[in-house]
Amino acid sequence: MVTIILEKLWKFVIIKKEKGADYEKIRKSGGGRNLGSSLAFTLAEVLITLGIIGVVAALTIPGFIYNHKKQVVETRLKKFYTTFNQAIILSENDNGPFEYWDDADSNSQTGSLDWYNKYLAKYFNSASVEKEKYGYRVWIRVADGSAFGIRYGKSGMSKVFDMYFYPYANDIEKCSNGSNLSSLCTGTKYFTFNLSSSGLRPYGGFLNDRKLLLNLCGNENKDYRNFCTALIIHDGWKINKDYPLRF
Repeated sequence: MVTIILEKLWKFVIIKKEKGADYEKIRKSGGGRNLGSSLAFTLAEVLITLGIIGVVAALTIPGFIYNHKKQVVETRLKKFYTTFNQAIILSENDNGPFEYWDDADSNSQTGSLDWYNKYLAKYFNSASVEKEKYGYRVWIRVADGSAFGIRYGKSGMSKVFDMYFYPYANDIEKCSNGSNLSSLCTGTKYFTFNLSSSGLRPYGGFLNDRKLLLNLCGNENKDYRNFCTALIIHDGWKINKDYPLRF
């Protein structure tokens, strides 16, 4: 549809230009003293052209914006995963294997923050680090505009965390408890990982059954949508056309 509109607009401009060239030849030969005025576009033609441009913009700009947002999500999601796992490796070089790191004090309000500051903070380019923010034990804003929250993943296991990554940090306002949009955020505004001695992994691990991942990601139950992270990784860090959720 857009291509057809552009083709018609271009043909209109070409025809007008050719007519203008003909009028110019006549004028230079001494005939048609007032024909020079015909070289300009009329008001109606200008309005029609602007209308066509407006229609084309209305049809194409939303698509450009959506695709750009997908690319940002893909890039920042992969960067977060890579940077976090690199941070674990670097910290293990300084502090020994992950399995021997101190447990976070789950009974203390600052226990998770103290643990993060001790083992991971210096390996991130963080803009800010806060405790007990937006329902997370630790809330970290990253310099590139993204953010992630940390919660305990399993009761009684103080070194197993669920990680919630937000490609756009400001989306937390739409997804925090009490927001009408919070149930729509999983797999669109934030993406879920699990941190343990195995490193940072997508929620549910690395599943190879793409059909299953598609069904889980598109499920009405938002808890199943946590598998959307694994689907994107399975597809080579790409949000494909058949991705079941809209941003």
